[in-house]
Amino acid sequence: MHLGLVTYNLAKDWDFDTCLAKCAALGYEGIEFRTTHAHGVEPTLTAAERKVLRAKAEASPVKLVGLGSTCEFHSTDPAEVQKNIQLAKDFVDLAADLGVLGVKVRPNGLPEGVPVEKTLKQIGESLKPLGDYGAKKGVMIYVECHGRGTAFPPYMATIFGTANHPNVGACWNCNPQDIVNGSIKEYFTLIRPWMRTIHIHELSKDYPWQELFELLVATKFDGYTLLEEGNGNADPERILTLNKTIWDLRLAQASSRGCCCK
Repeated sequence: MHLGLVTYNLAKDWDFDTCLAKCAALGYEGIEFRTTHAHGVEPTLTAAERKVLRAKAEASPVKLVGLGSTCEFHSTDPAEVQKNIQLAKDFVDLAADLGVLGVKVRPNGLPEGVPVEKTLKQIGESLKPLGDYGAKKGVMIYVECHGRGTAFPPYMATIFGTANHPNVGACWNCNPQDIVNGSIKEYFTLIRPWMRTIHIHELSKDYPWQELFELLVATKFDGYTLLEEGNGNADPERILTLNKTIWDLRLAQASSRGCCCK
């Protein structure tokens, strides 16, 4: 498996060139460009601008893993849902032009007064046309396990089951909702069939990090674990270096233990 970076929030002020240069220098193999940040990787880019960025990316050892959109599909307004589907397709077009592996979308809550099952079905159904569209472009749809209520892994499993699309995968987000009696194994196992990317957070903070690494190794996860640190920091390089060191140690320990979590 590979270590990468989400520009949210440590790299939010870095331009495109700096993002690639810093990742390469600090040992981060991939990157997810979160929308609205200084890198400027947005659907508004012209065709000429896209060619320039693609050339830079192809000259870099850093893989463009994802575009972190904020497209969401839980609204009770059908027009709003369709607007988000179209915007997500615009991000897919951008990803295809730049050579990015996937586009991240998310659920972001459960509207009050609406049956939970109805909202989960609506989100899952909204992902089907995106899965189709992304497949035609060679771009995966990553659905972040995210949002008030919707981050609950059994609800995410319902969403993925409703979508039922090979081009729609999960972005495991390392949430507190993952933990049952101190362990993430139950819900990790539930979501693992769809898991394509992982958002990790500062590895010195509370979460069963070592268990996560052991489960990833045991299930032969070969994708990207992407550091998403939500707090701004005056010294992002120090945080990135620290987390790279911890990541290497956790992976080495998990690998040395073999498949103990099967």
